[in-house]
Amino acid sequence: MKNKYTILIAFLLFASVLVFYFVFGNFKTKEITIDENGKRYPIAEKKDPNRPSGVMESMQLISQIRAFPDNDIPQDKFFAGYEYSKTIPSYDAVHDSPTQWQSIGPNNIGGRSLCMAFSPVDTATLFMGSASGGLWKSVTGGLGANAWTLIETGYPSLAVSSIAIDSANPQTMYIGTGESYGYQYSQNGLDIRVTRGMYGIGILKTTNGGTSWTKALDWSYNNQRGVWSVILNPRNRNTVYAATTEGVWKSINAGATWFQVLNHQMAMDMEINPVDTSVLYVSIGNLTNNVPNANVGIYKSTNAGTSWTKLTGGLPASWTGKTTIELYKDNPNFVYASVANDLSYVGYYSSTDAGVSWTLKTTGVGIGNQGWFNNAHLVKANDPNQIVVGTIDLVKSINGGSSFTTKSNWSAWNTGATPPGQPESSSSNFAHADHHYFISNPLDPNKLYCITDGGLYRSNDFGETYYSCNGGYVTSQFYAGFGNSMQDSIFCIGGLQDNRSAFYQGTTAWYKTFVGDGMWCAVNSQNDNICYTEYTYGDIYRSGNRGVSWSNIGPPGAGNSSNYCFVAPFISTRANPNIMYVGGTNLYKSTTGSGSWVNVGILGAKALSMDASATSSDTVYIGTIPVINSQNAKIYKLTGNTLTDVSNGQIPNRYPTDIHVNPNNSMVAYATFGGFGTGHVYRTTNGGAAWQNISGNLPDIPHQTVCIDPLYQQNIYVGNDLGVYVSTDSGANWFTFSTGMPYALVFDLTVVNTSRNIRATTHGNGIYERDLIQNPVGITPIGSEIPKQFSLSQNYPNPFNPTTKIKFSIPSVEADHRAVSLNIYDISGRLVKTILQQNIKPGSYEVIFDASRLSSGVYFYSINAGDFTDTKKMILLK
Repeated sequence: MKNKYTILIAFLLFASVLVFYFVFGNFKTKEITIDENGKRYPIAEKKDPNRPSGVMESMQLISQIRAFPDNDIPQDKFFAGYEYSKTIPSYDAVHDSPTQWQSIGPNNIGGRSLCMAFSPVDTATLFMGSASGGLWKSVTGGLGANAWTLIETGYPSLAVSSIAIDSANPQTMYIGTGESYGYQYSQNGLDIRVTRGMYGIGILKTTNGGTSWTKALDWSYNNQRGVWSVILNPRNRNTVYAATTEGVWKSINAGATWFQVLNHQMAMDMEINPVDTSVLYVSIGNLTNNVPNANVGIYKSTNAGTSWTKLTGGLPASWTGKTTIELYKDNPNFVYASVANDLSYVGYYSSTDAGVSWTLKTTGVGIGNQGWFNNAHLVKANDPNQIVVGTIDLVKSINGGSSFTTKSNWSAWNTGATPPGQPESSSSNFAHADHHYFISNPLDPNKLYCITDGGLYRSNDFGETYYSCNGGYVTSQFYAGFGNSMQDSIFCIGGLQDNRSAFYQGTTAWYKTFVGDGMWCAVNSQNDNICYTEYTYGDIYRSGNRGVSWSNIGPPGAGNSSNYCFVAPFISTRANPNIMYVGGTNLYKSTTGSGSWVNVGILGAKALSMDASATSSDTVYIGTIPVINSQNAKIYKLTGNTLTDVSNGQIPNRYPTDIHVNPNNSMVAYATFGGFGTGHVYRTTNGGAAWQNISGNLPDIPHQTVCIDPLYQQNIYVGNDLGVYVSTDSGANWFTFSTGMPYALVFDLTVVNTSRNIRATTHGNGIYERDLIQNPVGITPIGSEIPKQFSLSQNYPNPFNPTTKIKFSIPSVEADHRAVSLNIYDISGRLVKTILQQNIKPGSYEVIFDASRLSSGVYFYSINAGDFTDTKKMILLK
């Protein structure tokens, strides 16, 4: 009998554990201890071939945010928004701002990169094309702590996919823009490229080494397109070819005009015979998801592109991924092809008769699940038996491609704050994962340069050993959900595509921690030793020691793309940091700050954005993504245990990219939206009962983030696909606010209360910070009586040098505040300074205008308050 009771009790205990697990969620807390080499992670690493490709999921999310409700981004809207943005006044110029954005790194973490080129006259001068951080230059061969400088083109050309330099005139350079893959599917005969990186605007050209740029192949209003290869004819530099998503294009007048010579989409690679420059090879691929396409293949032209022949003779009939081509330098009749499907490797092929016949050398190259993405390829210039192929790692052949051996080890990277320009691993075979392009030094073919998802890695022995060349190459791709300490004005944490998560500790050498792709992050508001990061799809981890070790506290269904967005929002509430929320198709809550999740509501669609009240941990706003033919975008509000849809049909049907709750009043919240053709910034002042479009004069481009100054709440900051914008009058008028920052994809904006700074999280240029706008002008109330009418007084003294007082009166109105602007104009009518633009209570006021930075002359000051406008003249004498 005793044994029966023992068995029964054991069974009941086991059953209770099961019930608790399934009802209250995942309470696992597996501890991860990270050694100095970043090993011992008990979760699936980023490059597990059985997991979905992280970069594919990232690109698809980025594409969906910009394209919805269409399948692909509109072809002309982004550049139209850019052109319009140039008409928006700059806050810094109008207000003569003393501060600007400053980069705080990371200077020790290279970002995803696509191409590289040498200066024809100096092999220590390199040009790198990043995936979303623009064009960069090094004059040190990539060596040193500050080896790289950003070259701004004057255009929002963030994805630089190819570079070609005129060897006869090295000041002339062409760069191809846009990163677009055909992976996924076709619809109605059109290739829907849902897997894309940044917008393309065609080909840009400089003739002065990068000081200024013009549009060569002008695809400004065809932003769906991308350029994969630009080649100059080595014997006639006026002849330029481009392999693009729209086939092969040619110019015979140095890029002044172009015409199409091959009308097959997704030309991924191209080579020209350096001896007989009328011979060209191009590969077509990456069209559809595991569906053969008749146009896929390698094509050859023997008449400079006038006509093309599809090569067969032993090549596979078709493939679904990326194929790269190589010619052996000393004998260009030797042609090589590395052929991939989207999720598998097809084979390595070679030809010794200029492509007439081909031999399959091997199928034994591990492409993982990224045959649509990787597959770089290079034959050593002085030895055709030595070949490197770039997949996830670099593999090398010493027998002409018959077999390959893995040479690099992406997982050997260091944890910690590696100084910029120093080795990123204690292992000499470390090179970052995902090789996109190889190039060798034209003076020394042993020196191989590997362009990867972690920047540039150089080998002096053609792929046997490596060292990093990323000092100052600030191209890391951060995601939204950036966490700042509430106690330490320096400490913060963010998640990066391909580069784990990283802490800022006051220097540009950020501390790398965690694994694979870092996502959303947070810092406990009362104890910044406690911080959180996330692997893909809501798989949350907690650290109690600033990232030295991590415990998994993921909610139910974490890691599953059916349950969570690729970057799933979660928060540790400011009012009570032990109370956490994470959003997927359900909203989960933890009251321990370390897991034990409870389902508090069904959202129906996956959450993309979230914020909580700073004063009540029971008030949370959640934005969910729209689903075609199923559900519009929604904003929900959790009050206590009640989840309510507060969209009320008043928000646009676009991806809700961010929500920000006023830290002083949780009835006031802001939301930003992606896509095109609608408003992008909305506000509620009554807890979601009504939403107001406050987009005003902002450009019609996807917006990613919004925050307000908790001290001067009329100051609203937003980040979008061109940078940062600010309104100082609660959204009535907007200024650009990007001085010191290049055109950048701003994914998050966060306020550092302890230092009154604002930080901008970019997807391609690291992190920037600057001072918040201080109260723009000292406004002094005059008396307590409410005036009966508007007035603007003559300034005193007048003439003046350099300061003068301006008085004005605002009568009682129905609203508590009235928007008032006070602007200064020169004698030609040009706006030279805005000294006041904010909501003001009725009363009489005095402001002091400081003209110390203006020259002597006649000026006009003008007030605008509702229907009242008045202008007066003043004279500055110095």
